[in-house]
Order: sequence, then structure tokens, then C-alpha cells
Amino acid sequence: MLRLALLLLVSVPALASEAPLLLGGELRAEKSQPFFSPMTDNWRVEVQWLMPEGQVAEPGEIVAVFDGAAIQGEIESETVALDTAREKLQKDESANAQAVLEKKFALEREQLLLKKAGIDAAVPKQYLSVYEYDSYQVAKKEAEARVRKARKELAQAKLTREVAAKKQRIKIEASQAKLEYKRAQLASMTLRAERAGPVLYGKHPWTGERVFVGMTAQPGWLIAEIPSLSDLYIEAWLHEIDIDRVREGQAAELVFDSRLDRSFRARLTDIATQPQQRQEPGLYYRLVFKFTGMPEAELLPGMGVRIEFPGAE
Repeated sequence: MLRLALLLLVSVPALASEAPLLLGGELRAEKSQPFFSPMTDNWRVEVQWLMPEGQVAEPGEIVAVFDGAAIQGEIESETVALDTAREKLQKDESANAQAVLEKKFALEREQLLLKKAGIDAAVPKQYLSVYEYDSYQVAKKEAEARVRKARKELAQAKLTREVAAKKQRIKIEASQAKLEYKRAQLASMTLRAERAGPVLYGKHPWTGERVFVGMTAQPGWLIAEIPSLSDLYIEAWLHEIDIDRVREGQAAELVFDSRLDRSFRARLTDIATQPQQRQEPGLYYRLVFKFTGMPEAELLPGMGVRIEFPGAE
């Protein structure tokens, strides 16, 4: 009996190790145009519209649209603020120009009065009484003081005009910059295709469900992508317990969920050197498979695939 038990312990692992190794994977593309949810002033943005998944997008076509109602409202408010600032600049320039003109006329008037006072003060002393002579000299000094004051007021009016105009232009430039930023932000709410190809939806980074219209996404989430169909590969994850059962260059058979009627041949081209933690318990190694010859069937990235190693040790 002991001998029989030992034989069973030796034979059972041997039979188990000869069983085919089955994996689940996903078809991917090495190159693609990703569409990420845009940056906004809020920490989330709503997906308002998406091109139907699987539909072929042409360059320039809209693939995704996000809710930009709040940004549009800010653009309208900022446009009103910009128009108001421009009107204020015109009014201030007109008012300050009038003030400068008045101060200029005042200076010219005081200069004329100074000229007159200078003529009176230049009359020789012997032709005037002491009172008249002293009065003319005082009047001249007062006229000179008024001219100096008028010059200062004119310079102050010019400075006020320049400073007010500069400050208001700075406000206008800041409003224009903000308006341009908001318009660019609104434009980023609409994502367009740069290459032709089928549209594939992304997955929620937390739940794994497919992106859908009406979903609230955070900035930087992958919403959709247009993959290149010329560089497809299969990605799979293998538990660390079974990693010794595979090797690079090993042949594999593929059966896609949408094409159960036929199988495809592939080869294991890359095994990760370090395992990674995934949602499932344990550590997993990333495996990459490449087709043995380009498949004739229409295959799209995102398709699920069953991977079998017929001769796995």
C-alpha cells in the first residue's frame, strides 16, 4: 500500500504538468491615437457625446465631446467684461485728454499774463511811484509762480492720462488672455481624429467598465482610442506559480471571443522580468504574443482571446 501511495504522489503532478496551459488575454495595438479627458477648472468633466464604438473615424472627424457649458458661460461673461474694459478705456482717454487740453490752455493763459506782468515790471523806476513799481514787481513774481504751478498741473494731467491708460490696457490684455485661454479650453472639450481607424472606448480606471455617454471622468482618463491595425499583439497575464511553464518563442493557439469558429497561431515574444500586483490576488507576469503571419480575419483591439499552449511543459 505504501508503494502504491508513493506511485500516486509521483504520477499526479506529472499528469497535471502535462495538461495544456490556458490563458485569457486581450488584443492590443502598439500604436494608437489616445483621447484623454481634458483639463478643466473642475476636478471632473462629463462625457457628453461619443462616436459609436467600432465606427471608423476619418481624420478631422469628432470622436468625443465633453460638457463645456460652464466654460461657455465663463467665455460670455469674460467677453462682456472685455467690452466694458474697452469702453472704459475710451471714456478715460477722452476725459483725460480733455483735462490735459484744459491744463495746456491754462498754462498758455498764465504765460500771457506773465508776459504782460513782465512788461509792466520793466518800466523804469523813475517813471513810477514807489507803490506802482513795487506792485508791478510783486505781480510779476506772482505770475511766475502761477506759470510754474500751471506747468506742474499740466505735467500731472499728462502723467495721469498715461498711467490710467496703461492700467486699463493691462486689464484689457489680462481679459483677452483669459478669454483666449477659455476659448482654447472650450476647444479642448471636442476631440478630433488625427488618423483613420475604428474607435474603441476606454475603461474606467477603478471599476473596469467601458466608458459611456454621461459618465463623469477625471482629467487625464483614457476615454477612447483609434488603434493602428498593422501592429497588433496580444497581452496576457500569468500567475507567478505558472511562470516556469512558459518560455519565449513558445507557440500558442488563439481563439477570439467573436471568432469561435476558427483559431489563429501566435508566438510568445516577451515575458516580463518582474511580476506586478493586479486586482486578482497574487503577482502576475505580463506576456506578449505576436501573430505568426498577419491574420486575414477582421480583428479589432479590445477583443478577448483564449490562449492555449498545446505543448506546455
